[in-house]
Amino acid sequence: MGLFGTRAKDEALHEQGERLRHLEAECASVRARLEETEELVRHLDADKDLLLATLETLRPGMPPRELAEALLDLCFKPLGLACFYLALADWEEDRLTFVLYHEGGRTRNHPSRHLSERAGLSERVLASSRPLYIRTMEEGQAAGSLLTAAEQATGLIPHSWYGVPLGRGERPLGLLSFQSFQTDAFDERRRRLMDALGTILSRCLIQGA
Repeated sequence: MGLFGTRAKDEALHEQGERLRHLEAECASVRARLEETEELVRHLDADKDLLLATLETLRPGMPPRELAEALLDLCFKPLGLACFYLALADWEEDRLTFVLYHEGGRTRNHPSRHLSERAGLSERVLASSRPLYIRTMEEGQAAGSLLTAAEQATGLIPHSWYGVPLGRGERPLGLLSFQSFQTDAFDERRRRLMDALGTILSRCLIQGA
């Protein structure tokens, strides 16, 4: 075989190698997209299961404390929470009451306070009637986050905080708070799920009043 024949063969082999590498890269990309899709489907299935379980478990007429305890049992581990609470607002009495406050692995007695003081993140959610997402501990401190007695004693302070107002209008019924030790723990999909949980709970409170 002459010089030109050898060169042509080498060039053909090189082109084949390039096409093979290109195909391998495309296959790897497709596999990655499939894995991402499968992971998303798993998350969506888990979200659907949590919502269905919440709809089946929470009923109008249940006392607020029982509603909060039921929701805590359903969502605390699946959402990877560090802290969860339900607080109800009495606008006439100017009082924010923490019906259930779970942190540090157990339920704690959290003191009520005056709404008009606007002392913490809860009051910001109620005043705006809009959800509030805090991504970092520093962001929370700048926004007026208040440390609980347990947080002051242990130094274990959640980094992510998401508050969901309950009900519509200028005077919400109260709020749900979901917290995590992880920074920026709740993506948009997770926050929309928490919004839905808040909607279910608020309807139970309204219909049971």
